[in-house]
Amino acid sequence: MVESIINTKKSLILTQKELEVINKKLSGTKLNQQDSNYLSKYIRPKLNEIKTIDAESLLGKLKYNQKSKSIDNKIINIITKVIKPKAIILYGSIIQNNYKNYKDIDILIVTKKKNWKKLREKYELISKIEEKLKGNLITPDIQIIDYESLRLQYPHNPSLIYQLKDLKIIYGNINIPHKIELSKLDLSIKLDWSEVMDNSSKEIYGALRNTILVRLLLRGVIDNKLLKESLTEQLGINILNKLKNNTASKIEKRLSLNYLKHLNKITKEEISQSGKDWSDKIIKQYN
Repeated sequence: MVESIINTKKSLILTQKELEVINKKLSGTKLNQQDSNYLSKYIRPKLNEIKTIDAESLLGKLKYNQKSKSIDNKIINIITKVIKPKAIILYGSIIQNNYKNYKDIDILIVTKKKNWKKLREKYELISKIEEKLKGNLITPDIQIIDYESLRLQYPHNPSLIYQLKDLKIIYGNINIPHKIELSKLDLSIKLDWSEVMDNSSKEIYGALRNTILVRLLLRGVIDNKLLKESLTEQLGINILNKLKNNTASKIEKRLSLNYLKHLNKITKEEISQSGKDWSDKIIKQYN
């Protein structure tokens, strides 16, 4: 009976009539035409929509966290004393976990225009901001991009698309691009970044993350929680944490590297074999 599932005769989601129809269906009672219409037009669409919502994650994000305002203000005050940004955006685990259970804070600083002539100057600016934040007990991972580059790169950049899936603008007023125009070439380029150069644990972790991200995009999925779950499922939580923290043993690194090479190979084949309908599907779903 439905009461054993919902445990009430009154539901905020389903009407009394809809509950009655569900009861009939579950008990094996034959439905009349009106009941069948309720099932197809109202009940199934509602339940399908509910299925797409991660209620636990959403409730966690909606819950007020007193630390958030203090952290936001500290970041804003430090960054705006070094550079004049168009916007400051937080993303990653700090947002996904509502300011709980995060190791560092991913920060994207968007400028109105390029405030640097050479790439070296940009990294010096990032280093300066990071040192000031670390002096205030904040461990940051900072990226800086000018707004025009963000606008042009976003539609074709798998990393930006995933990074900005879960975000919080803590400073400034900015229209985040939402149009996605991914192609096979975009995924192939992203996969090329999965080539490991120095065999460090952290680099292997980043390469595996890139590869699994590409595989999710091949399925038309943009979901940071699923990305994390997929990484854990593929590697196991112990090895995953060791790779992230750069503490994996030689054997663990070798096993992870072999798995990465295997995963890269089959992913390249899947990209090559994917039809145009893949691109159309993801564009239609997220635009």
